[in-house]
Amino acid sequence: MGAWGPGLYQDDVALDVRDYYKDQLHRGKEGEQITQELIEQNSDMLEDPDDGPVFWLALADVQWKMGRLEDMVKKNALNIIDGNVDLKRCQSEDLKNIKKRMCVLSELKERLLNPQPEMKRVSQYHLYHCDWKIGDVYAYRLLGDYAKEKDFFGKYLFFVKIDETIWYPGHTVPVVYFFWIVSDSLLKISELEKIEYMPQFFTPKAYEKDNQSKKYMLTLLNTSSRVIPKKNLLYIGNIENIQHIDKEDTNSYEIEWKNFEKYIIKNIINWKGYKDF
Repeated sequence: MGAWGPGLYQDDVALDVRDYYKDQLHRGKEGEQITQELIEQNSDMLEDPDDGPVFWLALADVQWKMGRLEDMVKKNALNIIDGNVDLKRCQSEDLKNIKKRMCVLSELKERLLNPQPEMKRVSQYHLYHCDWKIGDVYAYRLLGDYAKEKDFFGKYLFFVKIDETIWYPGHTVPVVYFFWIVSDSLLKISELEKIEYMPQFFTPKAYEKDNQSKKYMLTLLNTSSRVIPKKNLLYIGNIENIQHIDKEDTNSYEIEWKNFEKYIIKNIINWKGYKDF
């Protein structure tokens, strides 16, 4: 953990506490439950003379602002401020930063001693879950302006869902392999099963230079079914018992649907000299 200034949230601990508290409210949890989780998850850190005080100061601040300040948290924060506990870690700082930190703590104390605002309503996350099955194969027809510019308009690409992963704050999104082919017409599962997969992200020269495992997996990011370009997609079928590529780079490259078509065309062009499409 680290700090880079006198501000309350110029500190990794403070940011983590604030962000976790807000995130869990969006997931429907009650404030008291989140507080208990934070205490349990950071039990060792709370014993740290530098990070422990920051934990309570940040928690008190975010709770007050969200209208959920708990008495125990308020008491701990005020004791830290009144006892100059937090300032002990600033002894090696220059006087200017120490004075700024004192102002930050003074403002926080004043805030905590005043009535907190009414409890804020927190909207719940609406999380997307991809309903494609492992092994599902789709054709994607290139219909965008970039496809026209690069003479790919109307051609088909094909991909298979190999896995799925969680994308913040909890969307379940597909991980796919793209078949190494660009076609003027739709292909059958039996035809696609004979075709190898297309590497992703890095150019061929980059892989040769570093002698590294190739990246094949592509994660298609989206937050809603409305984001998926349904007019471009056609379900082809399912490949049973689909297997991962041996010795591949297991880190998937992530791409949002809005940027997908341009990315995949560039990737095809980069690799075109290594395979006759």
